[in-house]
Amino acid sequence: MTTKKEEALRTWMAIEFVVSKEQEDLASWLMVHRGAKGCEVKPHEGDRVLLHSVFEKDMDLAEMDELKSSLEEYGLGSCLNSLKVSTLEEADWLSKWKQGFEQFPVGKRFMICPPWLKDRLSKDELANRHLILVEPGMAFGTGLHITTRFCLKSIEKHLQGPEVLDVGTGSGILAIAAAMINCECDVTAVDVDPVSIKVAQENLDLNGMSERVRLVLGSTEAVAGSVYQTLLSNLTCEDIIALLPDYEKLAPLGGVVICAGILKEKLPMLERALEGSSFEILEKELEDLWAGVILRKFR
Repeated sequence: MTTKKEEALRTWMAIEFVVSKEQEDLASWLMVHRGAKGCEVKPHEGDRVLLHSVFEKDMDLAEMDELKSSLEEYGLGSCLNSLKVSTLEEADWLSKWKQGFEQFPVGKRFMICPPWLKDRLSKDELANRHLILVEPGMAFGTGLHITTRFCLKSIEKHLQGPEVLDVGTGSGILAIAAAMINCECDVTAVDVDPVSIKVAQENLDLNGMSERVRLVLGSTEAVAGSVYQTLLSNLTCEDIIALLPDYEKLAPLGGVVICAGILKEKLPMLERALEGSSFEILEKELEDLWAGVILRKFR
């Protein structure tokens, strides 16, 4: 006989596979873009690691085939031999994630912190910084990843108002950052995933930003006809290229698009796609496997 506590215990789908240490960052990023709510890396044999990813819902056969195709597309096909799917209880991974999560600064203006640690922050740590509270469970949406950190630092430098659009908002951290750093901006955040909208709403509530950021289920078509001086686009290179025609319609002359999530080896694809467009590269930054790019609409 099960107790009410056992019946209420939430379960998650877990996917794990073995990759080389060099592929760890890419594999983690890809799993989050396929819907993982958290990734844990464990040592394995030699120069390899075991990547453990957690999903909020089970995948059907079509979704699993898409995941496998994505792994092969990004040169991670060899990991399919070790791929395993299982079910685990929430407490098994969420409590471990909390244990390893600490506050950390990003750029010159932001401090990322889990809510249970906010009272431990000193005035010196928060001096001239905006405090962004995030719950664990979105490994790349917490600002830990290079691509998210690039966007946060770029928001400090390049954010323009009064209208801002966050495309593929995920955890909502970029929309929150934009609203915090410029209180005169109206921020709209869109995402095609209902689960991401739910997570983003929770983080908006946590940071007192529910009145400042408007969440919309959908993509750029959901805001067609609007104009945004700043667009935030932490997506894959392929997604950014596909959305360029929409960005041209949404951005005014002089408007900027903060782009991240671009594999360095795929940056030439984006540069070719920009030829003949109304965007030029204002700034770019390369770090490890990744490229971050600031686009400006010049005509």
